[in-house]
Amino acid sequence: MYKQEDVQEVRRQLIRMLTVIGALFLGFLIISIVLANTVNNRLGMFILVIGVCLDIFVWGMYASPILAYYNFLKDIFSGRIRVESGIVKNVNTKPVYKDNKLFYYEVLIDDGEVERLLLIDANKPLPAFDIGKKYEFEVFQNYVVNVLQ
Repeated sequence: MYKQEDVQEVRRQLIRMLTVIGALFLGFLIISIVLANTVNNRLGMFILVIGVCLDIFVWGMYASPILAYYNFLKDIFSGRIRVESGIVKNVNTKPVYKDNKLFYYEVLIDDGEVERLLLIDANKPLPAFDIGKKYEFEVFQNYVVNVLQ
């Protein structure tokens, strides 16, 4: 399900977003300094505050989720992966926001002893599951890395 190219692509997106944030800040800083020196100090301060607020907005809405996904992928590639098997009892086809970071599909499996909630990355296509059929999953913590069967 995951390839090393996924990490490289997300890293490129993160670098691009950090470049945009830096350029926004630098642009607003230069404009505010010029306005503070030529027109009015308050106007320059106002423009700088708008630029900082815009940077915080862009970071929170765009860059922060990219950073969270990048860290998620790094953890998957460097973490310990185990195999879980169980009968699929329910699949939530609508992504949910989990761990205050990313969106996932929820898959409830019964391994004979206990029901487990596994999370599938919503950025990847949801595999077709037959309810009541036994599947094997490669998982990192409770995140599905690959569906084996």
